[in-house]
Amino acid sequence: MPVRPRRPCAYPGCPELVGAGERYCSAHRKQEQKYYDKQRGTANERGYTYRWNKYSKWFLSQSENQVCKLRLDKRCKLIAECVDHIVPPSGPNDSLFWDEKNHQASCLVCNSIKGRKAIRGSEWEI
Repeated sequence: MPVRPRRPCAYPGCPELVGAGERYCSAHRKQEQKYYDKQRGTANERGYTYRWNKYSKWFLSQSENQVCKLRLDKRCKLIAECVDHIVPPSGPNDSLFWDEKNHQASCLVCNSIKGRKAIRGSEWEI
């Protein structure tokens, strides 16, 4: 099987080569992650507060919300562990954030897969 060629680190001016599936060299990976985390804000700033924690526990306790609705991967646990926003809200003040019709039960594996794909720009038709 052919091996993908290494390419330069995405950090401006860095000549280090990185392998397939990597964007930054080891010297810049932590730096970029810190920048991303700072821009993203804390979970509390994004609306995942004590109120959300109580709501999500209630939502998952409902009998129709105890099974993962996404089933995106063979590693899906089938048992719902978190509440997923079907259409990602722009923030905690967006009406979609608290709209129960915009919530679905999900396992952590499927929720993570959906989040990564949505970040990369895929469209979700669920």
